[in-house]
Amino acid sequence: MLFSRMDEEDDRVFYERDRLVAHLDSVALRTVESLIGRLVTGPKPAILDLMASWDSHIPDSVQPSKVVGLGLNRNELAHNRTLTEFILHDLNRNPELPFDDDTFDAVINTVSVDYMTRPFEVFAQVGRILKRGGLFLVVFSNRFFPQKATKLWRDSKEGARVVLVKDFFRSVPVFDFPEDFLSAGKPRPKDDKYAHLGIPSDPIYAVYARKKES
Repeated sequence: MLFSRMDEEDDRVFYERDRLVAHLDSVALRTVESLIGRLVTGPKPAILDLMASWDSHIPDSVQPSKVVGLGLNRNELAHNRTLTEFILHDLNRNPELPFDDDTFDAVINTVSVDYMTRPFEVFAQVGRILKRGGLFLVVFSNRFFPQKATKLWRDSKEGARVVLVKDFFRSVPVFDFPEDFLSAGKPRPKDDKYAHLGIPSDPIYAVYARKKES
């Protein structure tokens, strides 16, 4: 019940429509890129973009050996020039990730955790495929498709969602204690379609942790 959605139709049907648009304003997206650039370190990291779309928001300062995108829309993934390869995979149908243990240096999940109906299983899988010391970064905002977000997410206030994602991390013993990040109250870009409303830039929340070294 907590992870039910208003729209329980097959996710592949909902996501078959191409959405080649920015889901956050440009200020928020620059914040996401900056955060990824600060946290994804080391030479030539192997990166998994979990629940990927047409942009992985990885800055030029990060020089990965590979970026694998796992998502549901083939055209969106094909438009993502950051990806070196992509895989079509429905995590809500099958949370098992199609990768060997200790494969990636970093896994990033951007504005998609709200749609996970089996998050505890997914986070456990991420812990399995990360190398020791590898980073799992989960980024979200207050914008989402309400019909596909879980009831637990919709019913939680923004601060409570940070606690919720931390609980997902804490359920997996291989992760170190999760840390959080918040960027809020920045001016909205003047050319943004919501600028006339006088509301600030989309807030950016993040929760992240590294896989224990031993």
